[in-house]
Amino acid sequence: MNSILLATASNGIAILKPLYWLFGECMKLLMELLDNQYFLAIIIFTVVTRLLLLPLNIRQQKTMAKTTRLQPKIKKIQSKYTYNGNDPKERQRMQQKMNEEMQNLYSREGHNPMQMGCGPMMFQMVFLMGIIGIIYYPISYVLGAGTFAENAQAIQDTILPIYRELTGNADAKITYLQLNILENFAAYKDALQDAFPKIFTESLCADITTYRESMNLFGLDMTAVPHWKDGLIVIIPILCLVTSLGSSLISTFIQKKNNPAAQQQMGSMMMMMLMMPFFSFYISFKVTAAVGFYWIISNIVAILQQLFIFKQYPPKKTQARLMVENTIERRSREENIKKIK
Repeated sequence: MNSILLATASNGIAILKPLYWLFGECMKLLMELLDNQYFLAIIIFTVVTRLLLLPLNIRQQKTMAKTTRLQPKIKKIQSKYTYNGNDPKERQRMQQKMNEEMQNLYSREGHNPMQMGCGPMMFQMVFLMGIIGIIYYPISYVLGAGTFAENAQAIQDTILPIYRELTGNADAKITYLQLNILENFAAYKDALQDAFPKIFTESLCADITTYRESMNLFGLDMTAVPHWKDGLIVIIPILCLVTSLGSSLISTFIQKKNNPAAQQQMGSMMMMMLMMPFFSFYISFKVTAAVGFYWIISNIVAILQQLFIFKQYPPKKTQARLMVENTIERRSREENIKKIK
């Protein structure tokens, strides 16, 4: 069990390794093009991934507008098949009738409410896991030390006494091995080169030193986990909270504009959307500041993206446009049916 945990902490989750590798190669290319400007590379990476997500978000916006337009018809069907009796068979029959009529409505209108689902969110989660992979395991996936994982236990055994001496804690443990090496590489370098000359070559050691230097942002060590006692670095979790709140509030505002009829649901939705920023605030004290930096950039880009979509696809105009498009499409289908008959 300990060896499995160490392998995960030192080299990531096995099933995600192809994703780590892909993102690591992208990050390596960006850093080469940007002269090892790590945080500029993260910003560009985040913007590009958000742009890839843009078509999904636009599609979701259109689906929400179409759902809002159909709300009066949906309510009419629901009221038509409301059953207040005690007969379970009759209730089931009415429910089935309602479902059939709803499906017929969606079919006539060419609408699929499932398109409003978790696609964009899942896409974001995939990219987040990939980003976390290259932040937590850069020696393997960005700097290309391919045999690091196979020697993780021996590497940890080699540096653990040095780490305990550095911290002054005889019981200190290393949680994330690769980040720990980055943070304390100057103290570990000679021991690692002596014990693992085929892994920690002069070339890799030079790359680690350069990479380590690139993880410094305005004097802040971004390989460190933020703590209230550590001074200015707490600005990272605070900015995570502020930008996440901003993104949630703007998202709530847009949803209200898209679907004014759902005002009664907004209270519970608002609570959920406010919980997530505070949850990310808490988590940002558990992960490295570099992860928090990614979240900040991602939130800022998300805010700009939401505002762009809202301006380009305002609810009322989008609903009117969809109504015209659906009318034309429905008449075209009817004409084709007549021709077939």
